[in-house]
Amino acid sequence: MSTFEQKVEAFFKQADKDNSGTVSKLELCKVLINAGDGRTVCEINDWFDEIDSNKDGCMTLEELKKALNLRDPRSVQEAELRAVFKDLDVDCSGQLTVEDLRKVLAKTGQADKAAKYIEQVDINKDGKVDIEEFIKAWRAGL
Repeated sequence: MSTFEQKVEAFFKQADKDNSGTVSKLELCKVLINAGDGRTVCEINDWFDEIDSNKDGCMTLEELKKALNLRDPRSVQEAELRAVFKDLDVDCSGQLTVEDLRKVLAKTGQADKAAKYIEQVDINKDGKVDIEEFIKAWRAGL
């Protein structure tokens, strides 16, 4: 099982407060808002509706995994990207450095790729990636 899948499963378990094996809209809203996700309740509800493929009002782990795996990177909301950027910006400088990325990628055994990733995304070639560069790179599928 990949680290991504483990994180998805951990997120799902955290959201499934009643241990029913499904997540309701309310449970999803609570966990995302408590995590500082930045989306509005309406945006979370819309996302839930996209994930709930059988429209039964409950999200299963399988529906969540499928939705995350099939999602077009260009469809990701800017608020989601900003939240990811914030998580990656370990020193809270507002910019991603090679060192920031190394710390994050070390958890997946890919710390050696940090410099390469920063170089690919660093449009103004200052050795750092700001939020605008990050969003542009994501939208471009880099």
